[in-house]
Amino acid sequence: MNFDNVIKARKTIRKYTDLEVSNQDIISIIESAILAPSAKNRQPWRFYILNNKEKNDIVNMMLDWEQKNKGFGSSIKGSATQMSQASTAIVVYSPIYHSKNKNIYYKKPDYLSLGAAIENMALKCSDLGLGSSWLCDTLYIEDEINNYLNVNGLEQISTLVIGYPKEVPSRRERFSINEVILNKNVKNQNQDLLTHNLSIRIKNAMAKKCT
Repeated sequence: MNFDNVIKARKTIRKYTDLEVSNQDIISIIESAILAPSAKNRQPWRFYILNNKEKNDIVNMMLDWEQKNKGFGSSIKGSATQMSQASTAIVVYSPIYHSKNKNIYYKKPDYLSLGAAIENMALKCSDLGLGSSWLCDTLYIEDEINNYLNVNGLEQISTLVIGYPKEVPSRRERFSINEVILNKNVKNQNQDLLTHNLSIRIKNAMAKKCT
């Protein structure tokens, strides 16, 4: 799959089949993550690949939290359902800095680096014909999960669930180019380009009708 198609094929998948994702594919997804750019090459990512029992136990922990916090209005129940259906889940962690200065100056760049790593993982899933969903609802029970997995000295960032899509949703609406570009002169140039491209498509369509 070429790069543009990989990007366009990546969608948040919420329903999965029973097919298992191979260990080889999981390793390829992790390898894609560690190739992401990172501030000062700190590579602030660590990954815990859940086995089936761990995944299901965490799903039950999430559902238990939801039962105890019904008035909270979170999406944790839906996230638990996605995780239960997915073949596997990878919990993403980052080192905790004990230096006050590092906590102030490293954290934001590290979060950007971690986002790039997770996006690489999601794109690799797309390239392999897999679906993924980037979940943050595991953070509601971060301490419980960390204790259960015996993970210490690391901050939980997110969880990526992975599996074969049972259903691929249509793409949700995105902002237009002009809505996200702040430079007025670039907006005007872009509008001229869009008008030009539309004119060409209309001419081509008319030419086809005449042949």
